[in-house]
Amino acid sequence: MSEKEKKEKKKFKVPHVYVIVIVLILLTAVLTYIIPPGSYEYVVDEATGRNVVDPSSFTYGAEKNPAGFFELITSIPAGMAGAVDTIMMVVLICAAIQIINDTGAMNAGVFAMLRVLKGKNKLVLAIMTVLFSLIGGILGWAEGLLIFLPVTVSMAVAMGYDNLLGFMVLAFGGAAGFSSGPMNIYTTGVCQGIAGLPLYSAMGFRWICWVVFTLIAVFFVLQYANRLEKDIKNSYVFGVDGVTQPDVSEVPEFTTRRKLVFVVMLVGIVISAVGCAEWGWYLQQLSGVFILTGIVGGLVYGMGGTEMANSFSNGAKMIIPSALIIGAARGILYLMETAGVLHTVVYGLAGTLSNFSAVVSAVGINIVTLILNFFVTSATSKAAILMPILAPLGDILDLKQQLIVLAYQFGDGFTNYFWPTSGIVMAGIAMAGNIPWDRWAKATWKYMLVSVLAGVVMVVVGYYMGVS
Repeated sequence: MSEKEKKEKKKFKVPHVYVIVIVLILLTAVLTYIIPPGSYEYVVDEATGRNVVDPSSFTYGAEKNPAGFFELITSIPAGMAGAVDTIMMVVLICAAIQIINDTGAMNAGVFAMLRVLKGKNKLVLAIMTVLFSLIGGILGWAEGLLIFLPVTVSMAVAMGYDNLLGFMVLAFGGAAGFSSGPMNIYTTGVCQGIAGLPLYSAMGFRWICWVVFTLIAVFFVLQYANRLEKDIKNSYVFGVDGVTQPDVSEVPEFTTRRKLVFVVMLVGIVISAVGCAEWGWYLQQLSGVFILTGIVGGLVYGMGGTEMANSFSNGAKMIIPSALIIGAARGILYLMETAGVLHTVVYGLAGTLSNFSAVVSAVGINIVTLILNFFVTSATSKAAILMPILAPLGDILDLKQQLIVLAYQFGDGFTNYFWPTSGIVMAGIAMAGNIPWDRWAKATWKYMLVSVLAGVVMVVVGYYMGVS
């Protein structure tokens, strides 16, 4: 055996993501024996009608209730049950979109656009990144963006790049828009409602943040594209076992039927957007719309019932491994809640912030949210726990409520596209071609770090500008 082969043999390999999640569940179970239980009481907020935490009601539990063997072995099934809406949305939408994919309409449309903008790859990448940032910022789409992933991956590979860049375009753009959230009902709307602020107030400052975050996203997307243009072997997934690339050797013709299917797809997206913005739609409604979109698209193309059923089944099969991860990661939250330690963690973090100056505390809120986001990736769930505690804390520290909302959002949004406990990440890297999480982390950590730091800077800027 050569020296090179010995080094490769000894080289550390990051475990499979299932192993990572299991280790995190075990670690959480151990922590339930160390962290004392405690709880807040929930009250109904009259302004919004939501159940929120009463910040003055925290009490430590009389007895510890650490995670036992039974809670440990049932944490994953319980996590699946808690995340069932998200899991079903991911599976059903991916299954339905597979019908559209099998018509060739999406790829044909992408290749048609590339022919029109031939030689302007960087412009296409920048436009797509900005587009996803707008969708995230205005509609508040996170998991919903995954419906575009087959398109962005095919687009990137057709340009001569890799499938990781295809997910990067969607994730970086989505993270920038969702985090700044000028009109994001799921974060901006919920948080401002709990804090008693007018809906979408301080929108001007949020659009400034949107521009800053989006420029950062575009910069890192183009930087990775430059890296690949120098040598495709610079790809973080080059030669990695199990990673698949879409077949773009045969360019599908953009026929009349495919154009009609493309229109059906666009109509489905528009209806979903309007439903989210105007009618309060969420995961179940989105799933239903895209199932209908897939069926109508298949009929327009001339597919038979059995053919559509097979496409639907194949789409579901491809995404099931990632759907399982979404539920397994939710098991971490389940263990913290059943042991009664989640509120204790929040209480401790919030109490620590009261020891610092106002501007430092604002940054601290950002960091606390960032840490908690590893365990509770749902923005609305975290808002229901954190915002009722942070709002009165802001009054004590002389921090404007608007700034607290901003600090919360900037701590919540970016790492939704990084942490291995995030369903968006795990579903996305699977759909993009079974990209290992460690490859994704290696490719994106600099972007995440810069974006998080930019969020901190904007919080400080907002403080000194007196954003309200």
